[in-house]
Amino acid sequence: DCTLECPIDETCYANAADALECLNSIPFNKDWATATVDVISQSLENYGFLALYHNTGPPYITSVDIAKELSKTQQMIDNGDFATDIDFQEHIQDLIQLTQDAHTRYQKPVCYNAVFLQPFAFDLRVVEVDQQSGSVAEEPKAFLMRSAYTDQYLEMFPDSPITNLFGQEIILINGLEFTTEITNWADSHETRSNNRGVRFNTALRSYLFRSAIQYNVRPLESLKLTLADGNTYNFEWFASYTTGIANTTYCAAIEPNTDLTSRSRIFPSINRTHHPELLDPPIPLVHKVLRTATPAEREVIVPSDSPYAVSCFTQKVHGEDADKADISNVLVMKVASFAPPGATGFKGFLDNVEQCLSSEYDMMVIDVMQNGGGIVCLGLRLLELLIEDYYNDHTLVQMNYDFPHSPLMDAYINTVNSNEGYINKETGETYVDGKAYYYGRNVTMGGVEHQRTNYFALDCSDIEKLPLTFKPKKFLTPDKLIILTDGLCGSTCACFTKIPQEHNKATLIGVGGLWEESMDVSSFAGGFVSNPDYMAEIAEESGLEFPKFLTNQHWQFDWAIWYSEKFPTRPAQFVVTEPDYREAFWGFPHASVDADTTTAMVSSLYDRVIESSIQRLANEE
Repeated sequence: DCTLECPIDETCYANAADALECLNSIPFNKDWATATVDVISQSLENYGFLALYHNTGPPYITSVDIAKELSKTQQMIDNGDFATDIDFQEHIQDLIQLTQDAHTRYQKPVCYNAVFLQPFAFDLRVVEVDQQSGSVAEEPKAFLMRSAYTDQYLEMFPDSPITNLFGQEIILINGLEFTTEITNWADSHETRSNNRGVRFNTALRSYLFRSAIQYNVRPLESLKLTLADGNTYNFEWFASYTTGIANTTYCAAIEPNTDLTSRSRIFPSINRTHHPELLDPPIPLVHKVLRTATPAEREVIVPSDSPYAVSCFTQKVHGEDADKADISNVLVMKVASFAPPGATGFKGFLDNVEQCLSSEYDMMVIDVMQNGGGIVCLGLRLLELLIEDYYNDHTLVQMNYDFPHSPLMDAYINTVNSNEGYINKETGETYVDGKAYYYGRNVTMGGVEHQRTNYFALDCSDIEKLPLTFKPKKFLTPDKLIILTDGLCGSTCACFTKIPQEHNKATLIGVGGLWEESMDVSSFAGGFVSNPDYMAEIAEESGLEFPKFLTNQHWQFDWAIWYSEKFPTRPAQFVVTEPDYREAFWGFPHASVDADTTTAMVSSLYDRVIESSIQRLANEE
């Protein structure tokens, strides 16, 4: 039995062995496991990529029959192959992780609420070295830096040498080169992207911050670090945890189904296409550090602590290059999410955008790093406010979607026959009814022939009216409209980056990644997600029943698929869109690193992006 306890609303700490013993103590429950497989299996009948994943082809070669693997899993349940619940849970996570699709995610029940931690973080940066031949080496090197958990670790391990090692270069982890070890872990654990370089970006933080709910955490062995001075150190893991760890009551407490009918009807076109992503929100930048971390002249327009996901400042620039490029003010706008909170979220988001775009600027840098998406129509509306062609013709940002037929959707269409407000792009009109868009095409994907809907676009007319009467005072040319991305910009954010790049309407600058490899500007560009609660609502409206979890894990899957305009037969998620330029930056904000430290790093990145962009513009004159 688990002996760890923690007061409500507090975070407690324990050594890793005790925390793992607790997680391993959760008994296997055949009914729970069977219900889990049943829900996921019936959900995946509606999975937009179910056929394609039999053989995705390039650029990301993946081949997995998920339905077949789930059938094998049920056989394992029936045969008694799982000794504990965590054996089963991590088996399911291993299977779903093969998709490397953040839209398709499985998270363990809340009784697995432990995070395994180390007392340091990675500071990866390029160190330029002049070579005898006259060339310059630009190889990234990793250094140890303080983490947000250093002090807690030292309370548990007071003899640890860690404080004397900050700033030293790491050569090997567990006997492997640094980049190899992090990449291997990312490939086997991360779901945020199909692109290896983008997975590397997120693994730089998650490798040392292993949430048992989000990731497989076994086996968990001490880390052996070899530093540039030749010395080797072993670091044990420790764990943070909260109330209810390994308590089966917390596992089995079924959360009430979301009442989708209670959602705001102010924007009916989004009700069927938006469900919350199973991703942690990005760590906000620290306002005071953003102001003081640089000598640059900055004027805050919307502070970084705004609750509506959009903040901005203007920065004055000087010098010969700035004069030659005709730039004196740069607007830097951070878009942390396209899912602003609360009933006033839409208005707050667009009001902030209006304030930003009402300032004086000659160039713009839009930071969408770590933006996990949100409301599709909100992302498209921001594009319309940034790019004149889109402002004048909203159809230019409309995307083609479809989704596969399934027994559930067959019944829904035949019973309800709703058109969901979907638009036929060829006519510009809404489909007359559900059957008109649903009964569409015979398609082969991944070598599997199946039925899919006709292509459809979303009706964003409600949001396109906002902000009322506002028109930006200027629209910038593509070379002066810069989108800054770490490749983890996903879902709606993927639309926000890929659409203007496919149309050559903006300049994309990518940061980080594997420095010797290409990277994508976005991730999980699949379309829009669904979940069992929504499937249950569709089933109820169709006179059917949909199975329910007996535990409170979270599960979502990619439902509708978005197609690239540049490669119309390929889902956008399987089209690599490389940035126009790259910046060597890996100082991503994260819960494991002090926010002041990472804000200062991001602030310095903004200065570098502004400087290098102005230099390019000046050289073109």
